[in-house]
Amino acid sequence: YTRQTDPFKPARIKEILRQITIGTDMSKDEQEELKQFIADNADCFALTLKEVMPIPGAELNLNVPENATFNLRMHQRPLTPEQSKFYNERANEMLTAGIIERRVDSMHSNDSHCPKST
Repeated sequence: YTRQTDPFKPARIKEILRQITIGTDMSKDEQEELKQFIADNADCFALTLKEVMPIPGAELNLNVPENATFNLRMHQRPLTPEQSKFYNERANEMLTAGIIERRVDSMHSNDSHCPKST
């Protein structure tokens, strides 16, 4: 898509509107007004993870105490094949978009993690 080069491209606006569900509790006029508002603000919508733009200088501080310890193993039920497929597709989208990167080292054989910000 073209959020950074042509955010108001008619095909892009059409796709944004296709992906949004507008409730039936609005009148037809209200629905049309909302659709026009969405179209007027199409530059605020990201259709793919690649279109999500980082905020310059934004920082997340979790305030984790230095002596905090965490369980390294998650105790959960195994994923169903459908769940596994869904999560693998989302992880691949994030890898492709550069949101996470694959890490291969001696402790973590093939994990993905968020890249360090500069």
